[in-house]
Amino acid sequence: MTDLALTVCKVWPGASGGAVFTGQDEAGTLHRVVADAAVIHRPPAIGERWEVVGPLRTHPRFGPQVQAQRAVPVCPKGVLLQRFLAGNRAFQGIGEARARRLWDAFGEGLHDLLDAGDTPRLSSVLGPDLAASLVDAWRESLEEAKAIRWLEGYHFPVALAAKALRLWGADTADKLAENPYRMLAVAPWTRVDAAALDAGVDTDCPERRIAAVEATCYRALANKHTTITETDLIAGVRELLRCSPEDSREALAQAEADCAVVRLADGFWQPFGPWVMESFVRDRIRERVEAEFAPSENLFWSRPGDGQVADLVAEFEAREGLPLVDEQRHAIWLAATQRFALVMGGAGTGKTTLLKAVRHVQEATGGSILGVALAGRAAERLRESGCPARTLAGFLGALERQQMTLGGGDLIVVDEASMLDLSLAYTLLRRLPAETRVLLVGDPYQLPPIGFGLVFGALATNPMVPKVELTRIHRQAETTGIPSVSRMVREGTLPHLPAFAGAIPGVSFLPCRLKDAQALVIEAQEAMGGEARILSPIKRGPAGTAAVNAALHALRSTGKPVWAGLAQGDPVIHLENDYEAMLFNGTLGTVDEVLPDGVRVRWDGHDHPIAFREDRREAVDLAYAISVHKAQGSQFRQVIIPVFPSRLLDRTLVYTALTRAQEQVVLLGDPDALETAVTATPAPNRRRTGMVVGPW
Repeated sequence: MTDLALTVCKVWPGASGGAVFTGQDEAGTLHRVVADAAVIHRPPAIGERWEVVGPLRTHPRFGPQVQAQRAVPVCPKGVLLQRFLAGNRAFQGIGEARARRLWDAFGEGLHDLLDAGDTPRLSSVLGPDLAASLVDAWRESLEEAKAIRWLEGYHFPVALAAKALRLWGADTADKLAENPYRMLAVAPWTRVDAAALDAGVDTDCPERRIAAVEATCYRALANKHTTITETDLIAGVRELLRCSPEDSREALAQAEADCAVVRLADGFWQPFGPWVMESFVRDRIRERVEAEFAPSENLFWSRPGDGQVADLVAEFEAREGLPLVDEQRHAIWLAATQRFALVMGGAGTGKTTLLKAVRHVQEATGGSILGVALAGRAAERLRESGCPARTLAGFLGALERQQMTLGGGDLIVVDEASMLDLSLAYTLLRRLPAETRVLLVGDPYQLPPIGFGLVFGALATNPMVPKVELTRIHRQAETTGIPSVSRMVREGTLPHLPAFAGAIPGVSFLPCRLKDAQALVIEAQEAMGGEARILSPIKRGPAGTAAVNAALHALRSTGKPVWAGLAQGDPVIHLENDYEAMLFNGTLGTVDEVLPDGVRVRWDGHDHPIAFREDRREAVDLAYAISVHKAQGSQFRQVIIPVFPSRLLDRTLVYTALTRAQEQVVLLGDPDALETAVTATPAPNRRRTGMVVGPW
């Protein structure tokens, strides 16, 4: 077992956490260290000092390297401190010359001065501003190491250290020592309670009782609920504390007095954080719905009258040669005249045409429009329709950096809004000026948000919110049968589906056992012409995206050059947001060329292929099969949907997958699992949220 203290020289961060780095020991010898994400909480920075423990192994290409089992940052002493201050990017403005002057002035006493935060003495060498900056950075470095040691001492995984440090920064160790139950924000009850009791916390102390209430609420949040019934809450606290019902109620009273939970109507409770967020979201929407139209800072825009909107709609219809239906005209009127509104509609109901018309009206009246979407593919589709668009992350970032100014003349259109969870809705409305108008566009029958809460679905049932539902199918011809099957599935009825018979428009079913699924998916795709996209509910298993992608890649890459598991012609998906390259999470493409050290990919919406090499390989994955979640916002001519028993398989998932197809859908798998998924109560309807339970 090797035990080293190293000054970091070079770093190669891992795409999914962890890092490979080289460091110099006190004798000047270089060592290569490999640390995965379970061992190291963040990549080291050049110039930092790290303690590393692990076996020494020989790699066939890189030679001897330490496979780290423990890696933590430390603050060096002695002459190494000079090198540490000079080389660490955390100490802005301290280069080799200033570090040498500090050492010459204070020698071995420099470490004590930094620990004490003695800014006046350090100022004699650096000046007051730089000395204060150095003391702050030194304190953060000390506290990081202190927090990691605290967490290690109570056997918390090192991966939790990064989460804890993001929450509490330099105060992490002190906050956890004061109340170990704060770790419930990032770790489960059993682990946190064991650490707290080990640290000497009394079993009957208020902190532990309140923490048990919070932990029970966190379980509900993990299941996407933002509220919990009092019966479930009392039972959960009894289970965690192993106490009587009376003690559970006392713990609940203590938690309420401590503002850890909030009592709602009808026997429901809510954790304080979700209560704040839902209250804020409700209040901001109510203000927009009820308040008078605010004057716009844009001198060239004012709220248009009904007649002006009608004239502009007629002008758009004449220009496009495309008559609109009444529900589309009403949606345009809502977007032009209301401060907040919803447009609901499934795939193919004319939302793209609608947004073109909204943009025409908005710009003709002197206002501006900006589309916002969670997924990169959805944002790309908005841009293709002529609407300026950003991903939600990019939009929020631009607002935070004050790169745009919004007012009453500006309309923000949030596409695929059914994917908005409570946290995202809260963040969006908190960043938007109160006078900015908002139009949420989505389908309440699609998959619910990945995060906790339910916003769009709750607003869709609220009579106070201005809204319109688009029901007329435009994209898919009724003769395909896809619209009628989708409507029946949406309503909880599974119609009779004909047997699969090749490349025939419509919806069909191919029964099979799970062990045969992979082979039959490939056979069905070949029978359909070889281009159908597989939309799977799951990643693992014979019918999961990973196995199907591997099988189809092996089949299609025969005789072709391959680099890092990618061959020419492979469909691929981008897994990250890259604003510089305008590639977003969910963007689809095709491998255009295999290079000696990478690939060129032709991405949807891009005119020229983009090269990907080793440093960007993790951003690309095969996409013969993709998850239904990733497919939201996309359309394909044909799709194949494996359906087998799974906790993820429900009506909303089947409906979402069905409505991705333009011509043909093949459902493949267990007929009983499909019928259960369609007829059972869908996941969004099972979510308990304060947007529904709480007061409007």
